[in-house]
Amino acid sequence: MNRLPWLLLILLTVASCKERNQRTMTDADLARAQQELIKENRKQHTDEMQNIQAYIAKQNWPMQETATGLHYWIYAPSQGRQAMKDQHVLIAYKISLLDGTLCYEASPANPKDVFIGHDNVETGLHEALQLMHEGDKAKFIFPSHLAFGFTGDSGKIPQNASVIYDIHLLKILP
Repeated sequence: MNRLPWLLLILLTVASCKERNQRTMTDADLARAQQELIKENRKQHTDEMQNIQAYIAKQNWPMQETATGLHYWIYAPSQGRQAMKDQHVLIAYKISLLDGTLCYEASPANPKDVFIGHDNVETGLHEALQLMHEGDKAKFIFPSHLAFGFTGDSGKIPQNASVIYDIHLLKILP
């Protein structure tokens, strides 16, 4: 069970409530609570990275990792132009959880248009697309901080979820 949301709730509750003698949380209490949140966040991050590594090993995917923690494998490379920031691209994709649950998809017949570096999409998607060339097919694993983060997407993706993107970069638009 992820304790981070509960610790955050407790911290916010304690910080907003006043004691009987009208004193608020002391600086020392706040510092201890912040340290506990940092410790819990680091543990959650370490656990998530271990889960991603175990998943990659189980799938036997020859993935590389970027400095941000994005894992990728371009399994069908092409000789097309490389995608860059400030370009519009059309992509087909499937988004799934590590347990295999398919969450979202866009087909080549109904692709998604992404304006790299500008659209309100996951941070990891902007980074992933810039690793691709027109025509490439690639698998990416976004840790939660590059995907839907602490809250999930209020739909099919839960909080703190790592997600797998299988992307086909169909076209770089002029």
